[in-house]
Amino acid sequence: MKIDDSIFARYQAGKCSAAEQLLVERWLDQLDRFPEPVDTEMLTLLENLDSKMPFIKKRRRQFGWKWLAAASIIVMLTTTVYIYWGQRVEQGRYASIDAIHAPIKSNAIVVLENNTEYDLDKLKRNDTLNTGNYRIVRTQDDEIIYLTDPAQQSKIVYNTIRTKTGGTAHVQLADGTKVWLNTNSELRYPISFGAEIREVALRGEGYFEVAKQERAGRRVPFFVRGNTQTIQVLGTKFNADFTSNNETALLEGAVAFSNQGSSLEQTKKDRFSVRIRPNQVYDGRKIIEARDISRYIDWKEGYFDLNDLNVGQLSRKLSAWYGVEIRVDNSLAQVRLFGRVRRDKSLKEVLDLLGQVHPMNYTMKNNYIYIK
Repeated sequence: MKIDDSIFARYQAGKCSAAEQLLVERWLDQLDRFPEPVDTEMLTLLENLDSKMPFIKKRRRQFGWKWLAAASIIVMLTTTVYIYWGQRVEQGRYASIDAIHAPIKSNAIVVLENNTEYDLDKLKRNDTLNTGNYRIVRTQDDEIIYLTDPAQQSKIVYNTIRTKTGGTAHVQLADGTKVWLNTNSELRYPISFGAEIREVALRGEGYFEVAKQERAGRRVPFFVRGNTQTIQVLGTKFNADFTSNNETALLEGAVAFSNQGSSLEQTKKDRFSVRIRPNQVYDGRKIIEARDISRYIDWKEGYFDLNDLNVGQLSRKLSAWYGVEIRVDNSLAQVRLFGRVRRDKSLKEVLDLLGQVHPMNYTMKNNYIYIK
C-alpha cells in the first residue's frame, strides 16, 4: 500500500482502515531513516496537519521537518487501552460537559492587614484601590503593584493575595520582585520590606523573578517560607511548588533549601544545606536534572505541558483548573502522555483534542464524565 496525501487526510479525519492506520503509524516511526522530502505538496500537507494540532509536541528526538508529521498525529497515550475516567461534577453545577469552560476571570482576592477582602476581578485594568494608607493598582498587563506613602514604610504591613479554583495572579513586590501565583495558592507579603531582610510566605505554587537588592554594599537576603520547606534566594528565577508535589525548579541563578517550614518574622536561624543550579529540580529529598525546565512553568505560560506526565498527574491539574473532581482508574494512573494543550480551552475541547490523536468516546451521566 502506498503512502500518499489521501491516506494522511483520512487518518486526520479518523476514517482510515485498520491497515491504513497501521501503515501511517509505522511510517511515522521510521521518519528518522527517510531522506529529506522533495515533494513540496506533501510538505505543505504535513505543515497544515501540524497547524491543526499545535498542542502536540514531543521532545525525545529532533527530526526537523520530519517531526512536523509526527507532531501532528502522534499517539498521545503510549499504551493502547480503553480509558475509564470518572469525573464527578459538583451536584447541580453543570448541566453538561459543554458548560465546563476554562476560567475567564482572575478568581483572586487581596486581603488587607485588617482582613478586609477585595475581589481583584472588580479592579479593572488601570484602576486603583485606595486603602487609605496606600494604593493598589492593577496595570494594563494585569499586574498588581503598590503605591505607598514613604511616611508609612517604617511599619511592616502585610497583605495576602489568594487565588481560587481556576485563578491566577501577578504581583510586583516593593523591591521590584515579580511573583505569579498558580490556582489555589496564597502569597503573604509586606507592602514595604524592612532594611535587613526580605521574606514572603507561600502556600501552593508560585513563579518568582527576584530582584537584586543591596544595602550598604550588602545583599539583602530574600526568603520564601512554606509549611515544610524554606527557600533562600540568591537572585534568581524559579518555580516553587509547595503543594503535595513539593518541587522547586530553578531557571536562573541559585537557591538554597532548608527542609523545615518557617514563618514570617521568625527569630531562629535556618540551616540551608541543599543548593541547586539552573535546570535542576529539588523535591525535598533529591536533586533532579531537568531535560526541559520550562515544563515546570507551563501554567504561567498558559498551557498544560503533558510531556513526561501521566494520566493521574494530568487529572489533578485539570481538577484544580476546571473546578471539578476527577478520579482515575488505578490501572490508568501511570499511562504516559505527550504534547501540550492551552489552558484557555474548555474541558470538552481538551477531550476532543485528545480524541483526535487517540480513539476515545466520552459521555456524561449522573454528574460523571466517562471516557472509553
